[in-house]
Amino acid sequence: MTVFYFVRHGKTEINAAGRFNGGSVDSPLIPEGVQATKKIGEYLREVSFDVALSSPQMRAQTTAKLILQENLQPPELTIVEDLRELRIGDWDGERIIEIKEQFPEQFRLYRESPDRFDAKLFHGESYAELITRSRRVLEETAKTYPNDKVLVVSHGILLMALLNTLKGVPLAKIREGGIVDNSSLTVLQYSKNKCLFEMWGKTF
Repeated sequence: MTVFYFVRHGKTEINAAGRFNGGSVDSPLIPEGVQATKKIGEYLREVSFDVALSSPQMRAQTTAKLILQENLQPPELTIVEDLRELRIGDWDGERIIEIKEQFPEQFRLYRESPDRFDAKLFHGESYAELITRSRRVLEETAKTYPNDKVLVVSHGILLMALLNTLKGVPLAKIREGGIVDNSSLTVLQYSKNKCLFEMWGKTF
């Protein structure tokens, strides 16, 4: 089985400012995010990763590099475009409270009914599209590395959507459990016939 170590990037300036932090915006990690990420690195220090994958966004790459700096035998980091966060189109980078006020119904659907959220209204990407591309990464990686340990650094909505889908949660309900925290670790044993979570959204 492939063992995936999924990490959400450390807290960023955009997170701290209460803005949408989607697939078309980026900002540096704040000191709190750096320190929390280093703690994950310390926890994973002796894990012999065969592969390390990251979203192309700098907040994810920075998080991955901080973790690998702590590792005893770090692999090279591979950038994977399909690990990019959900593209929220016109909402990306905007203050969440302002979008909620301007588009109350679509904001409610975005948060509560992912299956009914019409991302095209805002030139964005649907949850279904996000799940398709992120699941493709997982399945191709598992096929290529069937008995290896894989570090994957990505984003809150992507991980929430992908991991809940793997648990069998329907699209309409994937947001009910919330998003894993910044600098959190989820560990999954995965094969075609088995999907076992050893850890979910743990912070250190």
